[in-house]
Amino acid sequence: MTNAQANGRVIWRDGEFVPWEDATVHVLAQSLQRGSLAFDYMAVHQTAKGSAIFRLADHIARLLNTCEVMGLPIVQSVAELMDAVKETVRRNPGARSVRISALFPSVEVELVPQDTHIAVFIAAYDSRADIIAGKTGKLHFAPQLSLKVERHKRGRREDLIPPQAKVAASYTPSLPAKWQARREGYDDIILLDESDNLTEAPTSNLFLVTGAGTIATPTDAQALRGITRDSVMQIAADLGFAVEERVIGVEELDNAQEVFMTGTSVGVWPVVRIDGKAVGNGEIGNETARLKARFDAVTRGEVAAFADWLHHI
Repeated sequence: MTNAQANGRVIWRDGEFVPWEDATVHVLAQSLQRGSLAFDYMAVHQTAKGSAIFRLADHIARLLNTCEVMGLPIVQSVAELMDAVKETVRRNPGARSVRISALFPSVEVELVPQDTHIAVFIAAYDSRADIIAGKTGKLHFAPQLSLKVERHKRGRREDLIPPQAKVAASYTPSLPAKWQARREGYDDIILLDESDNLTEAPTSNLFLVTGAGTIATPTDAQALRGITRDSVMQIAADLGFAVEERVIGVEELDNAQEVFMTGTSVGVWPVVRIDGKAVGNGEIGNETARLKARFDAVTRGEVAAFADWLHHI
């Protein structure tokens, strides 16, 4: 029995709740074999008013955009999916994460399926208690990152799958490079485009602090339009930062005063080393710390200007 089973987790599947262990598809399902599964991932935060999902409507809108880009004929509306997510969180007390997946569950011969039904699954859980605690392997996590720049293989080809589509196949090309970086002692990799410009890490967005009160991030033509990324950009502007969204050459890393990543599960994630060299003084920089503290306060519901980002359960 898995930890999630023992904890009584249930998963929403096409309008019905099923036990965690019953939320399955055939090994030959089209989306499993072809990598066509569309998904989104969101965080559940604890506030003075109870549990709240961060920017729920934006996550659902992004999922539907992914389905449109990939040609997945999902039938549920934004409102229907939002209600389903909130009910799933209610039925899974203590959940800190939500993953929603849309996929072709049928066994198919052709790439384009005969059966075009899209199954939707929504899982709400605590990653550590329900999943990580039941694993025998060691979890790799660093509160401060050491990154490698992946210079030998360009990781972003927007002509293959647009960076705005969160689809399973998008993550496969960066897996070998990230695994190699881990073997070399790094925590993650920074991917470059075909012109040696910075894009992102496999599952997080990249920011450079280029001066006091100034941050820069690659354009959303080069990287996923991350919801945490967008949140940090708005929070930074509210604090008086100059926020630049532009093409950033890899050489700019050498002069960056600070570097940090952003993502749903990590918020603002400081980077202290790149390619074995310290970023700044090798510690969390003042601007990164300032943005991290403000972002965390927003997720706790302590900043009125961004209170509408929290969907309370």
